[in-house]
Amino acid sequence: MSLIQLVSYALLMSFSSLSLAIADVSQTVPLADTASDFPHHLRISTGEFAPWSGQHLAHQGHVSHIIREAFATQDITVEFVYLPWKRAYEEARYGKFDATSYWYENADRREAMLFSDPLIVNRTVFFQRAQEETIEWETFTDLTPYRMSATVGFTYTEEFYRAIDTKTISPIMVPSDTQNIKLLMADRVDLFVTDEMAGFYMAAQLSIDPRKLKVIEPALSAPEGYLLTSKSHPNAQWIIERFNAGLKIIKTNGTYQRILNRADNNSF
Repeated sequence: MSLIQLVSYALLMSFSSLSLAIADVSQTVPLADTASDFPHHLRISTGEFAPWSGQHLAHQGHVSHIIREAFATQDITVEFVYLPWKRAYEEARYGKFDATSYWYENADRREAMLFSDPLIVNRTVFFQRAQEETIEWETFTDLTPYRMSATVGFTYTEEFYRAIDTKTISPIMVPSDTQNIKLLMADRVDLFVTDEMAGFYMAAQLSIDPRKLKVIEPALSAPEGYLLTSKSHPNAQWIIERFNAGLKIIKTNGTYQRILNRADNNSF
């Protein structure tokens, strides 16, 4: 074998070894994630809670509108699937949906789910009939003499549930806010407790003049609402990051405030 042939053979063997090494590395080191690796359409479980969320509302409700606009800034479309609230949460927790909207914070949810930045601040309040003398309260003991109703499945405060456990208050628990309003207007209860905007909205839907209701102060709570994703979802962190980024954009460009400006009592 000539000197030129020996050199050519050595170079060929070197390139072959290098190619094998590169192939071996490519099998053990994953490629970096790119935007195309992530979904651009998300399915979000939710429930009926007008005017914030509702299948037949304009934009499917104010909160749903916020969520859709935030994701749109990230070139992501969303589909809301309406279910009973408990099922909406549980199916999202088990990863059957990409996210679920919208929820107040509690310990169990913090353990199972990733939370977005707050997307809304609600007010949970006591309603009474407007023509009655205003009920004044500072502690739940002040409310002991009054007949009261509340909604099964609604997230109240720990203090509220503790007052029930100690029988300081004894609310009738009903399946919906609609029933709360009917009980109040029929003089079967003196108070009911729910989200402030939802209470006025549902009164209007029942053809009850919202001015026949009044809110007593202070509010029971002012909870923040969140978009949640299951910690078991493979794209959970990415979904929350994309939503948070979009939420910042629509707050900056005025879209967020324009949506909230529609959510006032006079619009009913």
